[in-house]
Amino acid sequence: MTLQFPSIQSFFEKEIPVKKDRTHAADLQIDMNDGFSEEEVEAALRPTLHRWNPRNEYEDSDISSLVPGPGCRALQGRVVNFYQQQTLSKKPQAARGCLKIVIKDDTGTLMVRLWYAKIDYKLRLGQLVSVWTPHISTSDLGSLSLQGTSLVTSIFPERDSSCYFMVQDNSDTGTLCKTPLGYVDGKQLASLMTLKSFVEGGHEVDDGKILVCVKSIGGRKKLIDKKGNPIEKVDVNVFDDTSQATFTLWNHVTDSVASWRPSHTILLITSAAFRDGGRPGISMTSTTQVEVDPDMRDAEWLRAFAKRMTKKEHVNQPFPEDGMRALRSPVATGTDGNKPVFDIETATTAQNRILFNIADIDEFVRASPSGSHPLFYNPQAPLRGTAETYTGYLNVLVTELSITRLYQRKMLCCTECCGVPLYTNTLTTTCKQCDTEIPLRLNPRLIGSLLDETGSLAGGKLIWSAHAWEQLLGRTAAQLVGSSAHALRYLEQRMLFLRMTLLFGWSAEVGRLVVLGVSM
Repeated sequence: MTLQFPSIQSFFEKEIPVKKDRTHAADLQIDMNDGFSEEEVEAALRPTLHRWNPRNEYEDSDISSLVPGPGCRALQGRVVNFYQQQTLSKKPQAARGCLKIVIKDDTGTLMVRLWYAKIDYKLRLGQLVSVWTPHISTSDLGSLSLQGTSLVTSIFPERDSSCYFMVQDNSDTGTLCKTPLGYVDGKQLASLMTLKSFVEGGHEVDDGKILVCVKSIGGRKKLIDKKGNPIEKVDVNVFDDTSQATFTLWNHVTDSVASWRPSHTILLITSAAFRDGGRPGISMTSTTQVEVDPDMRDAEWLRAFAKRMTKKEHVNQPFPEDGMRALRSPVATGTDGNKPVFDIETATTAQNRILFNIADIDEFVRASPSGSHPLFYNPQAPLRGTAETYTGYLNVLVTELSITRLYQRKMLCCTECCGVPLYTNTLTTTCKQCDTEIPLRLNPRLIGSLLDETGSLAGGKLIWSAHAWEQLLGRTAAQLVGSSAHALRYLEQRMLFLRMTLLFGWSAEVGRLVVLGVSM
C-alpha cells in the first residue's frame, strides 16, 4: 500500500468569509488591551504633560559652586542666549534636535545642551528655568571659545529619567537671578559703556556691555538664507541717553520680543556683534548674553529717562485710566484708597473756583515742577493730606483748527503700539507689529493754537478726556469719524475763533495739562 503524505493545505483551516459588523468591531476595539495604562499612553503621546518623578535626591546648587563630575544637582537661572541645532539622524529613537542654552544666575553661567525628540520647548530670553542633571562636565576648547562658559551639561529628558528641564513661567516673580555678574550696588558695572561709546569703537573691547531700552519693535520678516532654508528676523530699535541703534534677532530668538514693552524693557547686552550700515546695528552671536530687566540702579535710571522721553514724544498721551476719576496711586488716593486724583464733581462744586491765565500756569509749574505751588487750588488736599494735583479754569480763544486736514490725511485718531505711531480715521486698528487690535483716541492736534491775553498753547500739548471732546465738538468720537468731509469742514469753520472755558487739572505724574471739561 502506497503511503500518502499530507499536503501543505491540510495544515491550514479553510477561511470562511464573514461580514464585518461595525458594532462588533467597535466592541473589540474597546476590549483590546495592549498592556499600557492610560497615563503611560498620555505621557508618550503628549510628553509636555508628563509629570517627572525623580528617583534620586538633587542638591540645590549655584552655578559658581559646580565642579565637573557626576552628582545630582538642581540648578536655576535665566536664559541669556540660545540657538537650535538640527540633527540628520532618521532613527526612531534619535533626537530630533538640540537646543544649546546659556543660563545665568547671580554667580555664573552654564551651557545646557537640551536634546529633544517630541517636546517643543518655547524658550525666550530672560525666562527663568530649572535644570536637574546628574553630571557636569567641562566644555572643549571650541565650545569654550564660542559660549564664554567653561561648564556644560547635556540632558535628554525624554530618554533619561535622571534629568529634567522646566520653564518657570507660572512661578516667576521677576526677582530671581536678575543681578549682573560682578555688580556691586553703588558702583559702576565693569566694562559697561554708553551706546555711543560702543558704536565709536567700544565694540572691540572684550566682554563689552551696553545698557539700552527698547524703543520700538518691528514686524516679523520671513527670509530665505543662502542654503534655501526659511529664516525669521525681527528688528528692535533700542536707545539710551546718548544714541540709538537697531538690535536684530533671528529665528527662535524672535519669540522673545512678545513680552518686551517699548520704553519700559531694559536690556543688558554683553559681547554684542556690531555692524555699521548707515544706522548702527547690533546682533547676537554665540558669545552674546542678553539680560532682560537686570536688577541694577542704572537700569532704573534708564527706565525713568525713557518714561520722561515718552511723555515728551508720545503722539497721543493717554488720558488717566477710567476717565476723570482715575490715576490712582498709594500716595494720592488717601486713607481709604478710593479718592481720585482728578475729581470733576469736587472741582465744579467747590467754593473757591479760580480762573487762571496761561502765564500764571507757566510761572507756577516752572517754579515748582512737582505741582506744590501754594497759589494752585487743590480741593482734595485736605482729604488726602498732600498737595500734588490741582484743578482750575482757563479761558482761551481757538485760533487754529486742523479737522479737515487731518481727515484728508486719515489722521483723525491716533495712538502708539510697540513704539510705533498709528493713525487712522477709525476708532480701532490692528498693529502690524504684534497683530493686536488697538483702540484709538481722537488726535489732540485737531485743536491748533489756543491763546489768551498772556500767552498761547501749541496744538497737541493738552490731554483731552472723552467727556471734554464731546462737550467741545457737540458729538461723540464715533459720530465725528463717521461724519462726511462737508460736515467736518462746516464744524471747523463754526468753531474757529471760538472762546471757551476749560476745566483743567495738573498732576506731576502726568506732566501735562489735562482738560476735564469744556464750557462755552
